[in-house]
Amino acid sequence: MESRGIAAESITALFLTHEHNDHSSGAPVFVRRWDCPVYATAGTAAAIGLEGDLFTPYVRVDPARDGRVGDLGFRAFATPHDAAESVAYAFESGDGARMVIASDLGRAEEAFVDFLRHATTLMVEMNHDEDMLRDGPYTWPLKRRISGGFGHLSNSQSAGAMYRAAGPRLRRIVATHLSRTNNTPEIVRAMLQRLVERSGWNVPFSIADQIQGLEVFEA
Repeated sequence: MESRGIAAESITALFLTHEHNDHSSGAPVFVRRWDCPVYATAGTAAAIGLEGDLFTPYVRVDPARDGRVGDLGFRAFATPHDAAESVAYAFESGDGARMVIASDLGRAEEAFVDFLRHATTLMVEMNHDEDMLRDGPYTWPLKRRISGGFGHLSNSQSAGAMYRAAGPRLRRIVATHLSRTNNTPEIVRAMLQRLVERSGWNVPFSIADQIQGLEVFEA
């Protein structure tokens, strides 16, 4: 945030997708320090102890119901993941922009594809290359968890969902949640290039690659 000139005190709401540590561990500290509410489903809130916590302002998110934070509209979508009640989010502004943020889901069913439609920006998980995961160092139970219906989207699964959802309103694609062990930015970039060429839409794309625990955007 500091590198992009975003002051912490300017944040008016914090949204959680699910309770796993890499997505939620800093949330209670952040919202207490900077006095902003955390938005989460009831399952996520219960899993990290937000329910009944008088010191952490919490707003319940109900999947498939519209909500607002100031001028920003949002809707959550229930996702298949090995978490208590995980969701993806769509955010809409008054000028017609719609951004969908979807990470940590094990399969891309048609309801999810519908949720992606009409987006102007897609930030979607491209977690692993299927061959790298199969031949890589992870144990078989972990490989099954990642590739199963409640794990993570592969590059091809994500690209397929975005291809089916892509429309004339789409302006940008950002690939997120790349595995350091089972994926590379080069593989994802090539997949996205094929996706853009196949879809026929002249859409720029970028990669949010995790380096030393931080997300940095590549052109």
